[in-house]
Amino acid sequence: MEEIIKIKAVRTKPLKDLIPMLGTLGFTKIKYTKDTLTLEKIESEDLSGKPYLFYKIELAPKSIVIRYLLSSPERRISRSLEMGLLSLNLFRIINTHYEVSVSSVYPFYYALLNSLSEALDKEKLESLSELNTLKTKYVSLDKKYKDIVRSSEQNARILVEAERKNEELGEKIKRMEGINDEVLQERLFEWIRTHDGEINIYDFSKINSLPVGRAEQGLNLLIKNGYIKRR
Repeated sequence: MEEIIKIKAVRTKPLKDLIPMLGTLGFTKIKYTKDTLTLEKIESEDLSGKPYLFYKIELAPKSIVIRYLLSSPERRISRSLEMGLLSLNLFRIINTHYEVSVSSVYPFYYALLNSLSEALDKEKLESLSELNTLKTKYVSLDKKYKDIVRSSEQNARILVEAERKNEELGEKIKRMEGINDEVLQERLFEWIRTHDGEINIYDFSKINSLPVGRAEQGLNLLIKNGYIKRR
């Protein structure tokens, strides 16, 4: 999914003397066509080598356009924040070549800050609500389990079912109160940093008491979120 930030700006000087400086900033591609300078950056690739995150900056005579890809709708706010910081850095570099209209920049940053505030409040409330609901269910099932244990053998089938549900809810609560996606990514990133950029997924899973599939999921999250790149 592509998002676009369009900013009104008037070019006051030719961009040719900016190209050498921009060329040192790690852009994947720099192209000057007619009156527009286009900068492209591939930020990350998935496990198959397909570009997963990228952005494009178009410096036109009367506008600046930033196009960027969202890895998922859930990352819209964090991705917008990254692009907001990118645009601020861009303004710093090109301030001698453009006059930027503040009125065209304001709506984007105002909406971004509002979204950040609302998302933080909503996430906190939803997490607490879900955790409390799960704890209530866990207590209820635990009581039923203990009652069934004291019952006769004819209730064995019910006992087995209650044990299964009790274990599932117990594990879900442990995951919510223990390692989540963010913690998993931090552990994976630290492992890779301290092992010369490499990882043995089986060793990592064994030391961290994780299923291999969960570790692979965290590794793919690091790649998709742009923290590491696949060699």
